[in-house]
Amino acid sequence: MELDYIKEKDDLGTRLIWIAEGWDGDRFRSYLDSFDRDFRAGNAIYDKRNLLTRIEPNKELGIKEDIAVKKFKLTRTYDKLRFCFLDSKAVRSLKIALALEEIGVKTPSPVAVVEKRGKFNKLLYSYFITEYVDYDYNLLDIAKDYDHSLRNKLKDWLPQIARDVKRMHQAGVVHNDLHAGNILVKLTEEKPEFYYIDLNRGRIKSNLSQKQRVKDLARFKLTSEEKEIFMEYYAPQHHQELLDLMIKQRERRQRLRQFKKKVRSLLGVR
Repeated sequence: MELDYIKEKDDLGTRLIWIAEGWDGDRFRSYLDSFDRDFRAGNAIYDKRNLLTRIEPNKELGIKEDIAVKKFKLTRTYDKLRFCFLDSKAVRSLKIALALEEIGVKTPSPVAVVEKRGKFNKLLYSYFITEYVDYDYNLLDIAKDYDHSLRNKLKDWLPQIARDVKRMHQAGVVHNDLHAGNILVKLTEEKPEFYYIDLNRGRIKSNLSQKQRVKDLARFKLTSEEKEIFMEYYAPQHHQELLDLMIKQRERRQRLRQFKKKVRSLLGVR
């Protein structure tokens, strides 16, 4: 996917900027320029593996509505090396977000991307900025709590989620981190809206194999009945076959995670 980036060079390296239509302006661009010197963190929503903050509207900064700014942290040596040769997580997120919008699957609308690279294409930082979605629930909070007041609604919601994921896969989009924690729920009078987030592991492929589809689905943790419902709407013609493959893939995934956990424990790595 070719995108219309702005590239600027200085003594420290190359800076890449992408700004959505309707957002570009001197004040907003100046705000993005400030990320080099002093990122204004706003209200932190999440600050662990990455930093996610909510920024309120500010005319002086050219911010016309609430936005979410995600700063991707680079702490592991492995990441610092591989992103010399790969798109940053911010650029990956942008490409997947635009692909989802094109097929009518909801995700927070991208507003801007800012990244900086130094010598030898070393990634110094990257930010992904989107509209802030005023959601009601993270789906994981409902799915994992069997006493949640909306837990019985999950079965009613799964057909829509299955159709969304089917549209992703038909368009060649692999989320690669597709689980309840990456689906936001916004309740409306007619029907809930689902927003798919954390897109930075996503890929766009010309033709998805059955194995790739099943692997993407295997991260969903659902009851047996819920898996049946999901797969009936995802693949009506051969749902049982895919359901069996999905269950086997999830079991393999769990065994691999347990093995990695043991290795880390033996090495004293947390």
